[in-house]
Parts: sequence; C-alpha cells; structure tokens
Amino acid sequence: MLPAPLAGWFMLVSRRHLGGPADLSDAEAAAFGPVMRRVSQAIKAVTGAPKVYAIAFGEGAPHLHVHLVPRYADRPDLAAWKLADVYRAVERGELPAADPDLVRAHVRSLGDLLGRR
Repeated sequence: MLPAPLAGWFMLVSRRHLGGPADLSDAEAAAFGPVMRRVSQAIKAVTGAPKVYAIAFGEGAPHLHVHLVPRYADRPDLAAWKLADVYRAVERGELPAADPDLVRAHVRSLGDLLGRR
C-alpha cells in the first residue's frame, strides 16, 4: 500500500468477498482469528512495535479487510484514535508518507517470516 501512512501497516483481506466479520462462515471465522494473530505477531517481530492495532470499519471498501497497524511506543501521535488523524493527514498530503524503501523492507521481512511471497 504505497504511499503508506506508516511502515509496518498491513491489511489482512478475506479471500472470499464478504461485507464484514458477521458474514464469515464458521470455518472462515475459525481460521481468521489464528491468521490475524500470526500476522500480528510477525508485524511485532519485524517492526519491533510492542503492540499491533486491529481495525476494521467496512465502509471504505465493501470487502472484509482488517488493518494491522504497529503501535510504536515513541509515537504518541499514533495512540488509539489519533492514528486515524495521521492516516487522513498523510492522505491529504499534510504529513509525509512512510519511507517507501522501509515499507518494502517490512513487506519482504514479513513475507520471509511467514514463509510467503
């Protein structure tokens, strides 16, 4: 996702088209949680962030996707809902996007860690 508001910001997207978590089948729901946990753990390992936020609204795109966003301890501007303000400011060009080389490095590292490309 370039330009990215933050290096290490990933999206987990459902394979099947559906509007939100309520539309997951039982098997999909049983698989989605462990995948989200595994990817979140990998994001922590790649970025060094102590926490990963999981955010899903379902309004911007009518397809289930969960934003997995590293929460860096030294970035108070990213705490809780402030994260949305930073996202919008980058989108409007008021704040610079994350370094694209760092974004690509995180993508490669996450892929290596998860065994996928």
